[in-house]
Amino acid sequence: MNLLVATLGVVLLTGFLLNVVLQPLSQPLISHSQLFSVAKGPYYPLPVILAVVLGYISYTRLKGNQRFWVWVVPALYLAAKIVVWKNRSVLRDDGWGATMAHFFAPKPPYHPEEDVVVPFYTSIAYAFGALLERSGVFRFEHSENTQPPPSERQD
Repeated sequence: MNLLVATLGVVLLTGFLLNVVLQPLSQPLISHSQLFSVAKGPYYPLPVILAVVLGYISYTRLKGNQRFWVWVVPALYLAAKIVVWKNRSVLRDDGWGATMAHFFAPKPPYHPEEDVVVPFYTSIAYAFGALLERSGVFRFEHSENTQPPPSERQD
């Protein structure tokens, strides 16, 4: 369940947030292409931020340690795609750098492997959010043992 939320759930939530919530609110101010650029490659900022938030709040419904390991399946899938990928152009380099650039480079306007890279990024971000929640980074709880300052005590 955590894997579905970290990959498919983040993509669906990104689409819902952009199309249903943000687009009607920002219609006259921001163009369609500018709005949707926050969800596109090469860095996919909106899906990654949503994955961190979902990973952080995942403890309320999806308890367990498997939420820390959701990145394994997308990482294995990405690794398999990298291993079997062959450059289709005879004019281009067929080395390791060309393979990494095909999957992760910020230069091309078209990112052919975003169906592999986005689940990898979002699953890592989801696990990071779960780690943030586990470590208690954003919890602001007061200790129950705290005594009021001596000036406020009523003895």
